[in-house]
Amino acid sequence: MRIAAVLSSAAVTLCLLSGPAAATQPDLTNSAAFDRTCTAVKRSIRMTVQEQQAFVICKDVALVQHVWTFVEQGWRRMSEQGPSPSEIALAIRTELTHARDQLRQSRQMLENIRIRSSADGLLLVPATWVRDLDGDGDISIAERHFFAIPVRNDSRLAVRPPSDEREYYEQEYSLKAAVRTDQSDILWSLSYHYFAEALMEMALSYQYQERARANPEIFLAHPEGMRRAHQLLVRGIETSERMRQSVLAERDDDLEWLANPRQANTAFPVPLDDDDFRVWGELMHHLIPLVRGRTVLPLGEKMSGSLAALARVCPEGQGFSVPALFADAPKYPLASLRREAWSKYCRKIDASHPASGLHAFVQSYADKPDQTDSAAMRYLRRFLWVN
Repeated sequence: MRIAAVLSSAAVTLCLLSGPAAATQPDLTNSAAFDRTCTAVKRSIRMTVQEQQAFVICKDVALVQHVWTFVEQGWRRMSEQGPSPSEIALAIRTELTHARDQLRQSRQMLENIRIRSSADGLLLVPATWVRDLDGDGDISIAERHFFAIPVRNDSRLAVRPPSDEREYYEQEYSLKAAVRTDQSDILWSLSYHYFAEALMEMALSYQYQERARANPEIFLAHPEGMRRAHQLLVRGIETSERMRQSVLAERDDDLEWLANPRQANTAFPVPLDDDDFRVWGELMHHLIPLVRGRTVLPLGEKMSGSLAALARVCPEGQGFSVPALFADAPKYPLASLRREAWSKYCRKIDASHPASGLHAFVQSYADKPDQTDSAAMRYLRRFLWVN
């Protein structure tokens, strides 16, 4: 799965809040109808559940288009004009603020939506959602197929650049795949929106400053943004667990997106079996209390990577507190590379803050004989798609 697929998965969304009632019910099953729906749907007090979903999908697609156009066209203009580092930082900040605000609107809509029956579900054919994403006036083959759903298989994660070969998309994507949304899909989309908005809040919490007698620095300008980001991350992880339980409880089998092992009529790109859902649940069991601050992360035996980087700053008998990091984020992150600067996030391991079992859980799977690099990449692909 390429990076574009991760972006496109976030755009295959649904939603709610309140918006305008379109003259006709939304239709997102072909290119012409998609254009008409996205032109007509506006936020208003009276919206059907389907209109609310269409509102978020159209907004998310427009955001992808806006970001892509900035990357392709805006960056080219800045390269030609030769702006100062401060001007570049301001332009990027403006784009991040726009993305954060658009994601917030979609997230707020999603938080309120309730699909109570199949009649409330919206029929989607994402491969027909065509946009000039880079703003050059033409629609390339890659742009035409950007929102198409990859074919369903259990392959390992692979990052590939967009292709200009039509045959590639015919072989690797389900160009006729259709999905009828249900409440589990709303939760899937909502959790992605929580995570994406949290990333925007973290980025916007910091600001660039150009100093005359010192190296340019990134500094914490808006600490309240980091606190908002933490709350969004907590909600995102908790929503992921609600989604898992919701999918497992489904008994129908009607053009599913994320499906449980007993549902066969699904367009979801990766198959998930009972063991996958169990592992997912175990991960949430460890991750939710850690991110909420009910547990702390100690340094474990054979720990490596990002988990070790966090845990290693704490002495024996203490563990790293995730909420502490967001509540008192580093003022100058690029200068906070010394272990001592991060020790303030350590908390004593005791009855009120027990050690997290996250590392032991991860290590138990890493130690299994069948956990080769290829198997690990397959697991990573699954968890990226289920967020």
